[in-house]
Amino acid sequence: MKLFRKKARPEAETIAEFWQWWSAVRDQVAAGVGAGTVAQFADAIGERVAAIHPDLQWELSPGGTSAHALAVTPGGRAEIRAVAARWLAAAPPADAIWSYRSVRAADPSTFESTIEIGGRQLELAHVRYGIAVDEQSRQIDVVCYHPAFGGLPEQVQGQITFLTLDWAVGEQAVEIWLGEISWSGTEPADPRTPAELGKAVETMAGRGDDVWAVMQGERKGLPLLATVTVPLRPARWPRFDLHVAVRLPYLNSNAGQLPVDGSLDGLRAFEDELSHAIGVNGTLVAHETGANLRTLHFYADAQTNARAEIESRLAHWAEGRASTDVRLDPAYEQVRHLMQ
Repeated sequence: MKLFRKKARPEAETIAEFWQWWSAVRDQVAAGVGAGTVAQFADAIGERVAAIHPDLQWELSPGGTSAHALAVTPGGRAEIRAVAARWLAAAPPADAIWSYRSVRAADPSTFESTIEIGGRQLELAHVRYGIAVDEQSRQIDVVCYHPAFGGLPEQVQGQITFLTLDWAVGEQAVEIWLGEISWSGTEPADPRTPAELGKAVETMAGRGDDVWAVMQGERKGLPLLATVTVPLRPARWPRFDLHVAVRLPYLNSNAGQLPVDGSLDGLRAFEDELSHAIGVNGTLVAHETGANLRTLHFYADAQTNARAEIESRLAHWAEGRASTDVRLDPAYEQVRHLMQ
């Protein structure tokens, strides 16, 4: 029986070692892709990816703007999304030979092929979608349709739906911009092709990041306000896996105990100060206000000093004792109640 477990090596160290090794073999790997002998590198790549995290997945594919692409992805696991994102952040610049990804990219050419699934041959060219765009939540609800769905089990229909959505718009866009996802054996009233769905997502994503929604509620008979960036989806900030809740009591309030006058101005200024302090290593995704307390919901890269930057400034708040509640939260469970 083993009395001691081998201590995991620091993530930053294994990522740095991966890229150092890659710089020495990248040309050989590219030559192997062209010669059909790239399989000889599979074990070496896999070992070095597993050293970063054993649950990461990797693949080589055509690169679009480059000849080849190397992707290291979390495989749909939210708890290691940030690890893949940090691997990508350390990557060298893309060039004519190699580009790098931490999510699976869209592959519209797949819709020119036929796949076998559930014992049936499906021509992907017949895939269509019904879409409904919600401008307020910046989400697109999707119903996937294929003529063969009527003869397939529900589970297989769902599997095909999610596969085709990844191929149509890419894994990250599915997580960020698609809302309710369903499937049907009945053709939608206004069927859209995968290319048209991709265009709708591109249009939604192109409207900028700084869109905020105001939500209203009540707690213990007092009004509660929340201001939330939309869409509030973890995949928008894959590197930010640490939730830092900053609690700020305030002095000047109205009859509903919401901030007014100098307190309101002070809260806005302090929010800006903290956002500036963490810079590119974190972001404010929401704040909740009520009963003479505002909670700022920051998410940050746990491998950086963002948390320390925030906490070092809490003494600057002059209207009471500022405090934080900090926890790893790659799935953004701490703000789940604010997701539309």
